[in-house]
Amino acid sequence: MNNWTRILLFSFVAISLQILVLNRVDLSFGQFNYIQLMLYPYLILSLPYFFNRYYTLFYAFLVGIIIDIFCGTIGIHASATVFLAFVRHPVIALFAPREGYLPGQVPSIRNEGFANIFLQVFSLLLLHHFFFFCVEAFSFIYISEILLRTIFSLLVSTLIVLLVFFIYNPK
Repeated sequence: MNNWTRILLFSFVAISLQILVLNRVDLSFGQFNYIQLMLYPYLILSLPYFFNRYYTLFYAFLVGIIIDIFCGTIGIHASATVFLAFVRHPVIALFAPREGYLPGQVPSIRNEGFANIFLQVFSLLLLHHFFFFCVEAFSFIYISEILLRTIFSLLVSTLIVLLVFFIYNPK
């Protein structure tokens, strides 16, 4: 299966899962309503390392706007996903091995080890979630709520994304 087929097929599955299942899961416990499950950032995180940056930004926008259309949000997911795609390359470069990545190499636990993938996922999801909740609140007056939502959603989303990295591990 070539890269484009793999990317499009998994995009359809992940977006459908996000819209039909994860957005309907309520993890609030009384007043504690700080967890939002997000799988769709995996679509940007799993792209090949040397994927064209313009295609990455366009793909991120498409993923985000599709999520926005079906969730009734107005550009929040699209802006956060484009931001994720924008910071992806510099953040991944921080964790690159000395010899660098091979052309066409896809992030995987098998090739890079759990620690490297965990650092990439955690760092990028932290940036994505913080940006997402800042745009959602649209004010730093709610900084404590933004930080709580970022932290708790980050922990759960990191587990979900790492689980997908374990399950769907391309060669």
